[in-house]
Amino acid sequence: MLSKHGTLESAILSTLWDLENNGVMTNTVKDVYEILAKNSTDKRAYTTIKTVMDRLFEKNILLRYKQGKKFFYRTAYSNNEIVINSLQEIANRYCNGSLSKLSKILETIDNDRLIGV
Repeated sequence: MLSKHGTLESAILSTLWDLENNGVMTNTVKDVYEILAKNSTDKRAYTTIKTVMDRLFEKNILLRYKQGKKFFYRTAYSNNEIVINSLQEIANRYCNGSLSKLSKILETIDNDRLIGV
């Protein structure tokens, strides 16, 4: 699964999760492109969004299927699944695999401190 991804990958995944949480399960590159263009100050080309979505498909993070001439995309994992997997990878790397040890560390972190990270 995915533990580290770029800013644009994160924006695409967040956009798809929002759409899916609102019941929209058939999303095209154009759908994602239009939402990102409307909600972001970073303007990206349609072809850039398509390339990144295709790469997320190749990484098995997105599902892709074709109907007629159009490709549609869905996320392969929920936001929670990605977060849990990422936390487990951090625990494996820094806490001998112990999520409870990682949890105790997280409890000591002040939210104001995290904002600057």
